[in-house]
Amino acid sequence: MDVRAGFAATEITPSIGSAMSGYPDVRLDLDWTPDAMRGYVGRRRQVSEGVHDPLLATAAAFEVDGVRLVLLGLDTLAVTSAFTEAVRDALDVPRERVLIAASHTHGGPDLFAWWEGDPSAAPVDATVERTVAAAERALQRLEPAELAWGEASLEHVSVNRRDEARGPIDPTVAVLRATSARHGDTLGQVVGFACHPVTLDYANLLFTADWVGAMRGALAALYSGSTTVFVNGAAGNLNPRRFPFEERLNIYMPQTAENYPVYWGGFADAARIGRSVAAAAAIAWERAVPLAPAPPAGRLAEVRLPLKQGAELTQYLDFMAFADDYRASLSGDALPSEVQLVTLGPLRLLGLPGEVFTEIGLELRVAAGEGPLLLAGYANDDVRYVMTDDAYVHGQYETVGTPLAVGSADVLREAATALLRS
Repeated sequence: MDVRAGFAATEITPSIGSAMSGYPDVRLDLDWTPDAMRGYVGRRRQVSEGVHDPLLATAAAFEVDGVRLVLLGLDTLAVTSAFTEAVRDALDVPRERVLIAASHTHGGPDLFAWWEGDPSAAPVDATVERTVAAAERALQRLEPAELAWGEASLEHVSVNRRDEARGPIDPTVAVLRATSARHGDTLGQVVGFACHPVTLDYANLLFTADWVGAMRGALAALYSGSTTVFVNGAAGNLNPRRFPFEERLNIYMPQTAENYPVYWGGFADAARIGRSVAAAAAIAWERAVPLAPAPPAGRLAEVRLPLKQGAELTQYLDFMAFADDYRASLSGDALPSEVQLVTLGPLRLLGLPGEVFTEIGLELRVAAGEGPLLLAGYANDDVRYVMTDDAYVHGQYETVGTPLAVGSADVLREAATALLRS
């Protein structure tokens, strides 16, 4: 078989002074404010003041016997279905074989003006253009390649923020490696791991990819000249752990008017977690076994995720302080979205929209059975938290912080399982 791979990256950092996302000015003056947030005073009210590390659109392109696949990783909080379709429309690759995954960094821009600023000044159009450029450059760089797949386990850097002591995490660090068939050099790697990039807190006003940027830098030092495409997993309720990791504590530290300001992380913490993920990825990289590819195939399954109604939906919109454009996007009894499955020989890439709780991701790993699986959360669309029914607990942040109603996890799980078994 004729197997080719190409990688590329373009910078998508917006101008300094742009609004940031990740820590919106949530409402704390309401009777139904979640108990877990009542004392919270750490909200980001200022615009960006600089750049710590560049935000990137990274692209991996694969071609087997003339059939192409593009996988994109973006340093943004989220992507929308409209964003994804704009990128897909600009590429000469069938839409079912283009997957876009946001890293979910909380140090990026308010890309769609959901919270702050003028929608006409939001950097969405420029980000689409630069994302397309990364994909086209990766396609132009396609060259004969050898692919390999490896996995490692990383237990110490993530924590289930709903249950720090006993809650499940997904420790899998997965690597799809591409090396040149001509000279053996590393072309790039796709790295998958599930953990919120929220090491930097609300006090940070510098654009940053958080620990994901540190991870990419460490791998670039190990594999000179290579590009890393990062794919976050089912990380809806997984946060970085606070150092020292053995204490198994959420990096988030509750902030109240009495202890303000309390900051939970800095760039040293981001670097430590990034190096840890890179170290596990390097183990997976070095252990990787050859992947016998077949021409890639893709399938898209439409899902209609049940929406909250009435007062519950109003509470969500008011609590999160969403702007009018976002509010107008929620109507009816269900939120349409999609689940995507792309195969590359035995490798399956499963794209899930929004912030999927890790329990759902672990169930899908079991449903997938044997064989390589790369779970991509925050993929192709944003639907906020997708939670198991028992996670809708009064007083918890995510319970109010999602527009989705009880039963949404079942809909997503059924669609994803059907794709995996097809």
